[in-house]
Amino acid sequence: MKNLDLIEKYLNEELSANERSEFEQLQKSDADFAEEVQVAVTINADFNVKQKMRWQSLLKEQGNVVKETPVRKLAPRRSISWIRSIAAVFILGLGLSLAWLMFSNPDAGTLADDQLMEIYEAPSVVRQGDLADANWKNAISAYKDGQFSVAVAAIESSMDKGSEKLDEKHFYLGLSYLYEDVPNYEKAINHLATSKELNSSSLFAPKANWFMALAYLKQGKIKEAKTLLQLVINENVAGWKKAEATALLNKI
Repeated sequence: MKNLDLIEKYLNEELSANERSEFEQLQKSDADFAEEVQVAVTINADFNVKQKMRWQSLLKEQGNVVKETPVRKLAPRRSISWIRSIAAVFILGLGLSLAWLMFSNPDAGTLADDQLMEIYEAPSVVRQGDLADANWKNAISAYKDGQFSVAVAAIESSMDKGSEKLDEKHFYLGLSYLYEDVPNYEKAINHLATSKELNSSSLFAPKANWFMALAYLKQGKIKEAKTLLQLVINENVAGWKKAEATALLNKI
């Protein structure tokens, strides 16, 4: 991976707010980079890289010691034996690292990040003749452009002016809070829940359950996330994200 150091810092939450924002923008604009991040997250690559670097450093140090030590003609086997020992430890370390990666469960927040990498489709284009205020139109445009903080402000202004499509507006307001560079998971959950309460039979209801579950995972609230994922599986007539919810539920 070309961007291994950057991805490792991201997985270890070592990036500043600005660096994280730039990282996430790069994910959206660079498909190859997004694929690298996906691979790293899936195999929990940060642990493997750290272990590999640690053992490589140790081997390098010992190799330098061997090179600098004068050759002892009476005991040539000792140096060879030492190198073989270090190599054996190095191989054992890598083996343990790989075994840990294969049988360990990924972090719940990382699993949620995998699903949040793909932005949910924007609201439908306003047709001629529809009564929609300018703020809602601006919100749709900002959402499509990935300017989610702008979308938040525009949707909130739109909601102040009328009661049309309130379930849809609360749904996209929740998503915008979830997709912001610095997400507000609590507000995202509140607006998604409001959308569902306003129209529990709409197409947004099971989708609200899905995104609320991801927000709870980011907060580390596994119990609440599991309840919502089960709703996605059981009450989702259209089957939207049912397979993904099942897979996610089995991993947490």
